[in-house]
Amino acid sequence: MTEHPPPTARPDAGPDVRVGAIPATILHHGRRIALTADGLQIGRVPGNDIEIPSKAVSRHHARIVQVPEGFWIVDLGSRNGTLLNGERFYGESRWLANGDTVVVGGEPLRFLTGQETRFAASAPAMPTTHAIRFTGDRLTIGRDDGNDVVLDDPNVSRFHAEVLKEGGQIEVRDLQSRNGTRVNGQPVRRAVLQTGSEIGVGPYRLIFDGTDFVARAEHGALRLDAEGIAVEVKDKKILQPTMISIEPGELVAIIGESGAGKSTLLKALAGVNPPTEGVITVNCEPLAARLTDIGYLPHDEVVHPGLSVYEALDYAARLRLPQDTSKEEIETTVDRVIEELELEPHGNTRIGSLSGGQRKRVGLAAELLSQPSLLFLDEPTTGLDPGLEARMMGLLHDLAERSRAVVVVTHATKSLDACGKIVVMGRGGRLCFHGPPTEALDFFDAQTYDDIYAQLDRRPAEEWQAKLEQTGAAPAVPEHEPVPEPDAATKRRRGGFWAHTYVLTHRYVRLFTRDRRNLLILLLQVPLLALAIVGLFKLQVFKAGTDAGEAVKLLFLVVITVIWLGSIDAAREIIKEKSVFLREAAVGVKTGAYVLSKAIVLFTLAAVQTLLLTAIVLSFQPLHESRGTYLTVLGLLILTSWAAVGMGLLMSAAVKTEDQATSFIPLVLVPQLFFGGSIVPVATMSAPLAALSNAVIARWSYAGFGSAIDLNARIAASPDYARVSRFGHDYFAIATGRVALALLVFIVVFFAGIRLLLRRDHA
Repeated sequence: MTEHPPPTARPDAGPDVRVGAIPATILHHGRRIALTADGLQIGRVPGNDIEIPSKAVSRHHARIVQVPEGFWIVDLGSRNGTLLNGERFYGESRWLANGDTVVVGGEPLRFLTGQETRFAASAPAMPTTHAIRFTGDRLTIGRDDGNDVVLDDPNVSRFHAEVLKEGGQIEVRDLQSRNGTRVNGQPVRRAVLQTGSEIGVGPYRLIFDGTDFVARAEHGALRLDAEGIAVEVKDKKILQPTMISIEPGELVAIIGESGAGKSTLLKALAGVNPPTEGVITVNCEPLAARLTDIGYLPHDEVVHPGLSVYEALDYAARLRLPQDTSKEEIETTVDRVIEELELEPHGNTRIGSLSGGQRKRVGLAAELLSQPSLLFLDEPTTGLDPGLEARMMGLLHDLAERSRAVVVVTHATKSLDACGKIVVMGRGGRLCFHGPPTEALDFFDAQTYDDIYAQLDRRPAEEWQAKLEQTGAAPAVPEHEPVPEPDAATKRRRGGFWAHTYVLTHRYVRLFTRDRRNLLILLLQVPLLALAIVGLFKLQVFKAGTDAGEAVKLLFLVVITVIWLGSIDAAREIIKEKSVFLREAAVGVKTGAYVLSKAIVLFTLAAVQTLLLTAIVLSFQPLHESRGTYLTVLGLLILTSWAAVGMGLLMSAAVKTEDQATSFIPLVLVPQLFFGGSIVPVATMSAPLAALSNAVIARWSYAGFGSAIDLNARIAASPDYARVSRFGHDYFAIATGRVALALLVFIVVFFAGIRLLLRRDHA
């Protein structure tokens, strides 16, 4: 009985299987519904075999049909279409394969057959399935060979999850995996399974049929669908509602005028900046739950020029892959992407010495470490000559042919013939065309791809969008049930803080020490500054009976020098690699670990500088105090340098460019002179400015240093200086413990601000 036309071709190239040999089942809401020769009808009203009471479902929406060759599903001309593994179709039919998911009105229906389904190598983007017996005790899932279910993928942890029976219920538990476990598209730590529940682990899905599991691998078989996505910024819509689908194995180019929303669309599709309207799904699951299957290469370079190609990829692998990945596995993964992108001749070459195209390849290699099935690139050919541009597009075409979907924003038009589809964006973020490149030329009545830009300039984008809708290539955005987004607690990747801190610190130390000229400047300037300070004063200024004014000035210069050294050490250390941080944060690298790695290295540098400065100055100008006083002064100055490092890093996190960081340095350092309490004593300031001075590091450090050596008594012993200094009797009487606490507060506040700014930028 086949009143509906069958699909054009079967998706598999397997043996001829007759329907009598295939017991088939639909799993829906905990029920098993057997498929018979009469098929099965789905709709909103009573009388359908599966009734789904939703406004998004038509009265008679879809039907599953059984024929000798297998099964297919046909959409019965519904208003909102039927989804099969994320593909929405209207009035058409599609073959069904074991483990497929049909979605009608937001309701998932799992299709299972009684035998394994395997697809030929001629269709590499298609999934494979196999049955897994569950005895009712415990089923372990992970990358390690010791698991009951072994899933070989870099996104799967060695021991990832377990299924067990407890209290009469079947439950799945995530074992603190790097990338999490999903149930019905939602990341979970633990969840009760019912018939039809689907466990997601990396690119694998395990469908529970009430007794056993059907495992389905989706390497290279991911389809992305965006329905009605729009982006609004400050009450201005920069991307109009857009409907677009990305098929497995496609190379898609997004082109259009400057400011037409190309990068905005790409970032929304890649999950970098979620849209303010609409939904994006990957094989029917929320995009946010499948970010580990997505690679994104931004326009900015996201590799450190001071590292070699192999070093950069090794660090990237240690940060991106599960923490339990062995050294041998990391080496194998790095070797794989170097070979895949033909970087073998440059493995030990510094990235800063490579050409622009080669640097882009290194960034792309970092994205391929986790074997993503969806790859997004923002203008990877910008700045390349025509030859390198053609080679880059050829490389992307080859990557797409390996079952990945590759989407690229580009201004280059010479290589668009290599693409399977192009998307043309017009002014105001309007979709003007999507389809094969040759059809684009006919659509725009253009002779060449460059002529498309001229046509976009001649007619408003609204007209091209209307023409696209008239052709039927841009169907109206369907009504859909909201796709629940993972909550913050579950979608955030867990664990790895100390591992990330170790790797980031190790990389930062290597980068810092590799720039030997800069390191020598930072260290050798200290003795020069210390000797300059010493040379400004006669010797023995801290000896009893000498002029207290000289001691006051020398003390203040030491404090200011320490603050300047710490601040300048840190002023560019975040902004110069902001693009690297943002990309790594997007793949799960902890912001706190990144900040801590900066603190560890810069605190060490600042402490060494402070120790060297203090040792030289106090060797020529001894304090004539006990050893404990020397240690107290050194401790306060080191805390001062750390607070200065925090201030410099906060500035570096707040600015947008390195030039801005340079311009801001005086704005944070000059107030240390004005409000430090030496040039203008705090006692003589107006009340508002005196209160403001409490927010200045130098004011506390200066007062604490003076208290440690009892500077009040020295000033009192110089009556002439005491009359003109106007410090008051209590300025240098503050307890050193209180000063240390104040400096610690500065450090905590600065680093909390740094983390907040970085998290804001990431968000």
